[in-house]
Amino acid sequence: MIPFTPITLLISQMIAHLGLFLMLFYGTPFQWLVVFFVFFLNGCLGMTMTYHRLLSHRAWNCPKWLEKLFVLFAGSGLTGSAISWVSIHRKHHRYTDQPQDPHSPVHKGWFYCHFLSMFSTVEPKYAIDLVKQDFYVKQHKYYFEYAIIWGVLMILIFQDPNALIYAWLAPAAILWNAGSTIVSVSHRHGSIYNDTLFGILVWGEGYHRNHHDNPGSSRFGKFDLGGILIRFIEMLAVKKR
Repeated sequence: MIPFTPITLLISQMIAHLGLFLMLFYGTPFQWLVVFFVFFLNGCLGMTMTYHRLLSHRAWNCPKWLEKLFVLFAGSGLTGSAISWVSIHRKHHRYTDQPQDPHSPVHKGWFYCHFLSMFSTVEPKYAIDLVKQDFYVKQHKYYFEYAIIWGVLMILIFQDPNALIYAWLAPAAILWNAGSTIVSVSHRHGSIYNDTLFGILVWGEGYHRNHHDNPGSSRFGKFDLGGILIRFIEMLAVKKR
C-alpha cells in the first residue's frame, strides 16, 4: 500500500508536471484532445461537480452510483482523496482568509497556495459524513492504488504506453494548476473576486466571489458548465422518478 501523505502527493504531482512538460514538446493533436477530455472528466465531473459542489457543500442531488463514478474520475487527478479535499475545503470556508485558513494567499503566500497546499493539515472532523462511509475510507486509504489502476486502464484502452502521460499525468497536472489558480489568484489583496476567464476555463469555478457569497448554490455564474451539467443531471433524475 502506498501511504497517502503530503510527500507522496507532492511527488506524484512532480511526476505529473513532468508529463505535462513532455506533452508541450512531443504531444500530438490527438493526444491533446485526450488530455482535455480527461481534464473534463477529472476536473468538471470529478473535482468541480463532485468533490466541490456535491461532497463539500451538498449543493445538489446525485444518484449514488454516479457520485461514486465521478469520485473515481476526481481521484485520477492526483489532488487528494475526497476526505482530505473536502475537509480542507470546508475549513477554508469556515476561516476564509483568516490565519486558520489552510490555503489563504494572504497568510500562506502565493507559492504555498498554488504548489504546496497538499501540506495543509487534514482534519477529518470537517468531513465526518464521508469518514462514516466505507467507500470514502477506502478511497482515502488506497488513493494511489486507484490512481495507478486508472493509468493502467488508459494504457489498455488506447493500446499505447504513452497514454500514461496524455491520459493520466498531463491532465492531472492541468487539474492541479487549474484548481490552485482559483485559490492563489481569485483570493487577492485580502478579498475574493469573480474572474470570468477562469469561470470559463475551470468549469465555473472562477466565479469565486459568487460561490463564497452563496456556497450552497450549485451554479456559480453565467458561463458555468459545471452548474449547467448539474441542472441537466437533476432534471433527468426527476424525469426517471
